[in-house]
Amino acid sequence: MEPAIASRHDPWAERRRRAEELRARHPFAEEVLRLFLSLVPVYEAACSETPPASEVVSYAREHVLPRVVDATVAAGPERLAQSVAARLRAPGLDDLLAGWLECAEQPPVDRYLARASLDPLLEALGPAAAEVCTGPRDDRHCPSCGGPPQLSWYAASGESLVTGRRQLLCARCGTGWPYAHLGCPACGESAGGRLPVFREASPSQENLVVRGLAAEDESLMFPHLRIDCCDSCHRYLLGVDMGRDARALPIVDELAALPLHLEAQERGYQKAVANLMGF
Repeated sequence: MEPAIASRHDPWAERRRRAEELRARHPFAEEVLRLFLSLVPVYEAACSETPPASEVVSYAREHVLPRVVDATVAAGPERLAQSVAARLRAPGLDDLLAGWLECAEQPPVDRYLARASLDPLLEALGPAAAEVCTGPRDDRHCPSCGGPPQLSWYAASGESLVTGRRQLLCARCGTGWPYAHLGCPACGESAGGRLPVFREASPSQENLVVRGLAAEDESLMFPHLRIDCCDSCHRYLLGVDMGRDARALPIVDELAALPLHLEAQERGYQKAVANLMGF
């Protein structure tokens, strides 16, 4: 599980709190965080009575998917709202959900609906999620469900200029597992010279600094975030440094970091795994 969530009794209350905080701080993330906040009550209701793993697809289809569509139509971007409403009326909803459990390639609207409907249930199931998920179990995939990593997070080290232990967070069930600092979770590249790190710089510098691990700067929007890139596969993951912001919740902070995602993509890197909102 991600830090700051694993021991909490009510993870959705914490995520709501962080999303509201970031929404007020970053107006450019208003649309994304508004939609996320509209989904939180859906997730709270869905996870209050988690079904057994064998029934997770049918439960998601009947009890979660329709409410995800309603929330998206009410609070999501117009194009997404129209797409999800149309998809709910189309056949193959079980296939849509099963595709995410099987790591299948999916159209963006299918992937959004599958993730939004299933991921909270898989997280609530914990290790039992492995019963319905396929995927490799190796150091670059979730040891529980075999899913790909959504992001990296770095534990607080206790020293301001030292980055703590790195973990990956599963895009599917929310499990965390340790991973090497110098390593690309997308392709396994381990040569430091091919693994640039970008961080936001102060306004007097370039937008991002290659391998820049600058000291704290109150003018920065995201002092606790970094972009871990790979020049072999041209993929990247966002990294959340908990030592720089103990209040961060990685899965929420990653949604709000739109400028960093855009900058990485402009530099020619592609997200290893798109997040719930598609970036």
